[in-house]
Amino acid sequence: MLFLAVFCGFLAENQREHMIEHNRAKAYAESLYKDLQNDTAELRTAAWYENKTVSMIDSLVNFISSKNPSQKSGQLYYYMRLAGWSYNVDWSKATMNQLISSGSLRYFTNTQLVTQISSYNTLANIMTKIDESIDARRTRAAAHRDRILIAKYQQVFSTISMDDIYYGRKNVFADSIRNTDVPVQNNVSDLINAFANAILDTKSLREYQQAKYYPEAIKAATEIMELLKKEYHLK
Repeated sequence: MLFLAVFCGFLAENQREHMIEHNRAKAYAESLYKDLQNDTAELRTAAWYENKTVSMIDSLVNFISSKNPSQKSGQLYYYMRLAGWSYNVDWSKATMNQLISSGSLRYFTNTQLVTQISSYNTLANIMTKIDESIDARRTRAAAHRDRILIAKYQQVFSTISMDDIYYGRKNVFADSIRNTDVPVQNNVSDLINAFANAILDTKSLREYQQAKYYPEAIKAATEIMELLKKEYHLK
């Protein structure tokens, strides 16, 4: 009888621990699912911005190749501002970091799910490094830009934003000033080319993100969300 009582107590305790771990896993699953929803939205937004920025880089190169930059230099200010744009993905990594740093991934008993979560985290880290490389090249380009453009006119062109294009806002002021003659600093032809070359260095990285990593990350996040929904009956 004593043995039976001890054994039943062991089973009850084991069942209780199992329920606690399952509830923790479900709480993590719900939180991770929301984070991944945010990530996929961010990735789609980043892909749109980077696509437009690449287009602006091409427009800048075409402009300085076909025209004297001192003429209609409002265009130069316009393209330099937007070609130097960048959108870094704001990853929702709170749950992911907690799962990994605390060892709580063990609560997920589906090995495929754990593997895909780990792979997704690695992919996000790679993409963050690429964003940092783009930012380093943009910083180098900005040093050239500041020797080309005049501060008080740069301030005027700071009203121009890629957000206007994204949200479909009409910037009448920007459209008018980009076709005007705006002074630039003297003897800047070499610096204009240096700026363009530095910005062009970001183009291949941006295109690589668009062609490979954005779609790959969206696909990976979507697959994890589907596994979480199936495993933990999420709505």
